[in-house]
Amino acid sequence: MYRFAVCDDDCFYRRQLARLLRSFAPWQKSGCRVDCFSEAERLLAECEGCRYDAVFLDVQMPRMNGLEAARRLRARWPELPVILVSAFCEFAPEGYELRVYRYLRKDRLDQCLGPCLEDLLAQQLAPCTLELPVDGEICRVNLVRVESLRLDGHTVEFHFVDSAPPLPCRMSLARLETMLEGRPFLRTQRGFLVNLHQVQRLRRYEFILRSGRRVPVSERRYGQVRQEYLEWQARFEEWAARL
Repeated sequence: MYRFAVCDDDCFYRRQLARLLRSFAPWQKSGCRVDCFSEAERLLAECEGCRYDAVFLDVQMPRMNGLEAARRLRARWPELPVILVSAFCEFAPEGYELRVYRYLRKDRLDQCLGPCLEDLLAQQLAPCTLELPVDGEICRVNLVRVESLRLDGHTVEFHFVDSAPPLPCRMSLARLETMLEGRPFLRTQRGFLVNLHQVQRLRRYEFILRSGRRVPVSERRYGQVRQEYLEWQARFEEWAARL
């Protein structure tokens, strides 16, 4: 299921955008959840406890406007797609200086939102989706929201950054490692993989995640895990600096 946030102090436009998001045809199979906020401060606080696939921000809001909220989101989660929405074009240059994904006009949402979502799906979301066999059916998992994976017998549990329950999948961890090749997942010991985007810090024999949860690192693998993590961190920081 894809998850989006809409932040707009105007109830009419907030509801309109949420309705258009939910009705986008490609979401129908995978599902779509839209969380709505009337203040940027509440959105930022909620982002600390869950993970959105994209955030839609009104530019003109009281207290904290959308440009400042976008700046904070980009600083905290540089890979998160941020779409600015406004009734005016005058803020577009500043929005693109922040490297927002799109700048949409409120009076043209019916025409512009569809192409924006198609590009978002093709360029950002679909490449991060993994199809897995779950209970005899194919389940699409958005890897961006996966925090860690844990082997439990012959089942691998996907643990998510939000309050979603763990997802069990009957598959070997070795096969999953092959499927995740090129993605920011690192095996920490025989029964654990961690999403490096969710790591807050590494200390002796464990990763501390952004949620506060811990993923163990085996003593035998610690040196290799630490080296791979530091190399990934350097590449990611270089990439984020170019955004």
